[in-house]
Amino acid sequence: MLNFFKYKPFAIAAIATSVIFTSCSEDGDDQPSYNVPAAYTFENVDYSGQTARMGMLGEMEAYLKTGNNGEILDAQVLKDMYANANAPFADASLNTSGKQLKDKTIITAQPVFENYFDAVATASQSAGAAATNGTAGLLTTTDNKTYLLDASGIEYTQVIAKGLMGAVFYNQAVEGYLSDAKIGPAVDNTTVTPGKGTTMEHHWDEAFGYFGAPADFPANTTNLKYWASYSNKVNPVLNSNKTIMDAFIKGRAAISAKDMVAKDAAVATIRTEWERLVAASAIHELNAAKANIADQAKKSHYLSEAIGFVMGLKYKTDRKLTNAQYDEVMAKIGTNLWNTTGTDIAAAIDILSTAYEMDGIEAQL
Repeated sequence: MLNFFKYKPFAIAAIATSVIFTSCSEDGDDQPSYNVPAAYTFENVDYSGQTARMGMLGEMEAYLKTGNNGEILDAQVLKDMYANANAPFADASLNTSGKQLKDKTIITAQPVFENYFDAVATASQSAGAAATNGTAGLLTTTDNKTYLLDASGIEYTQVIAKGLMGAVFYNQAVEGYLSDAKIGPAVDNTTVTPGKGTTMEHHWDEAFGYFGAPADFPANTTNLKYWASYSNKVNPVLNSNKTIMDAFIKGRAAISAKDMVAKDAAVATIRTEWERLVAASAIHELNAAKANIADQAKKSHYLSEAIGFVMGLKYKTDRKLTNAQYDEVMAKIGTNLWNTTGTDIAAAIDILSTAYEMDGIEAQL
């Protein structure tokens, strides 16, 4: 696995391009000023666990995609990858990492994904037959890309990958590491553990690790993973790259400077903007499905990605999308993607864009 998260200090560049940040405390006294670097170039940073889980999902995706070549998938192999059992990974360091995707998946979704593993394995039993409405198999796009679909036209490879981006990476960051339980006033921010920083610093770093960006993002947009990659896709419209990255950098600098007011402001920004990123990613895929309505393979591919992203919107407690709106979106997408119409997709987009105040930009995503 590429260790793109590991970086060398950009000390000279960070000092040259850093800014002085001053915050006022709640009682009106000025906090000491401190430098906010231009990149995530702090001392004692470790998010190796997040890097490992991204590597695990990467290997799981690669295995799932062999189904597109007519290979028969084994649900138990997928479940072993999910729980990191029985040394399932080609990267031996993942097998011995002590990390897994399953125990970091929001608990309500764990059986959902295990059912998906069974479903995709069943679909792969089609032995390379052509997919039709009501029959699982392979379907090829007009530009010669082939996808494994179930009998309802669902590409579970994409539902699983995008769904775990939400149920693990997004949920763990915004609901876990950016919560009071992990970075609130009761969390130690004094004792420094070499290589990890204070407990509060370390938890913040772990939230950043789940974003999937290099330390000098967005100046550097190479080797982006998962959410950082999708942020870069919708960035021309959403400005998500700078907004989210700046908040991560400012929040980490604020924690080190004991500026909890600025830290809390950064938390609010990240939680709001990351949720907008999830919604924009869903709209992005729905737009692609609508644009390819006549090509069932492409339509199923993009709708399956959208399903995974919409699922992710459930995994934040104070989300803008209500349960009723969520159900409406899923109903418009439908359970048989062969039957999903352009009108259905447009309606799903409208529900999301209204909830997230993106009516003026939805067509550009």
